[in-house]
Amino acid sequence: MKIVGIGDLLIPAQYILEGLKSLEKKGCTVEVIQWNLKDYEELQNINLRVEKEGAEAYQSDVSMIDKLKDADFIVTQFFPINKIIMDKCPKLKMIGVLRGGVENVNVDYATQKDILVFNTPGRNANAVADFTVGMLIAECRNIARSHKNLMQVHWVRDYMNAGRVPDLSDKTVGLIGLGAIGKKVAQRLNGFEMNILAYDPYAKEVPEYVKMCTLEDLLKKSDFVSMHCRLTKDNYHLMDKNKFDLMKETAYFINTARSGLVNEQDLYDALRNNKILGAAIDVFDEEPLSKNNPFLTLPNVTITPHLAGGTSDAFLNSPKLLAKEVLAYIDERIDSFIINK
Repeated sequence: MKIVGIGDLLIPAQYILEGLKSLEKKGCTVEVIQWNLKDYEELQNINLRVEKEGAEAYQSDVSMIDKLKDADFIVTQFFPINKIIMDKCPKLKMIGVLRGGVENVNVDYATQKDILVFNTPGRNANAVADFTVGMLIAECRNIARSHKNLMQVHWVRDYMNAGRVPDLSDKTVGLIGLGAIGKKVAQRLNGFEMNILAYDPYAKEVPEYVKMCTLEDLLKKSDFVSMHCRLTKDNYHLMDKNKFDLMKETAYFINTARSGLVNEQDLYDALRNNKILGAAIDVFDEEPLSKNNPFLTLPNVTITPHLAGGTSDAFLNSPKLLAKEVLAYIDERIDSFIINK
C-alpha cells in the first residue's frame, strides 16, 4: 500500500514521514509532499472557507494532484480532498485526517467510492482542555484585563464583576459535549473541587464525578458554561438568545470549540446587556477579527485568536496517533476511528 502524506505549515512533511514509519512494517511505503502556502494567513483563510463550504470550495493545483494520483492512502491535516482528487486517484482506498474535524474531506463522495475516512479525535484534547481552564480563570479573575492595564501603567483592581469574583471550589460548571476534550476538561475542573454537569446525547463512559442532565437544566444551574461539542448541521447556533436567557446573570460562557455553535449576535447582546457576567472566546465567525468587530468593544470578554489547539505536542503527535489507529484496523479490524464505516 502506497501512503502519501501531505505536510503543511503546522505539521511539516518530515513529521508526517516520521509519524507514519510504524506502517512500513505492514509492507506500506510512505512518501510525503509539502503543501506550499505563502503564510499562515493564507492557510487560515482556506481553512475557514472549507470549514463553511466544504472541500469542494478549494480547487487543487495540477501539480499536487499529480503527486497523489498513485496513492492507496492519503494522509492530510488541512489540505482539502475533494471529488477531483478522488477521481484522479483510482487506487485510493483510505483517507486519514490528522485532526478530529473532517470538513476538508468530501466524506459523502468518499463513501460513494468505498473510500474509508479516518479522523484523529482527541489529538489536541489536552491542549484544548488546558486552554479552556486557562480561559475560564482568566475571564472570571480578570487576568488578561489586569495585564493589559498594567502594561499601560494603569493600576486597576475593580472590574465589571467587582464583588462577584468567584472561587471555583463548589461552583458548578456545565459542559456541552462530553467527548475526548469535554472529559479532559471535566478531569481538570474536578481537581478544582467543582460540581460538574454535562449535556451530551451521545456520551459514553461518563466519569463518576460528572452528572448528566438536560441542556435546559445545565444552563439554569451552571456558574460556567463551556462548549465542547462538534459542529453539525443539527446544532448550528445551538446557543442563541433563548439559551443565554436561561443562564444565571452571574454566569460565564466559554467557547473554545466552534464559532458556529453560537449565535454571535445573541452572545454579544447577552454580554452588552449584562444578561450574563462574562465570556471567554477563542473562535469567531470572522477570523481574523476586523477592527470593527463588536466583541472588541466589550469590557466583559477575554478573547484569543483561535489558539486553543495549537501546541507543538498536539500537532507533532497526530501522525503517530493516526498510524496507531490504522494499525489497529489492519491487525484487528478495529474501526472506531472510521467515520464512514
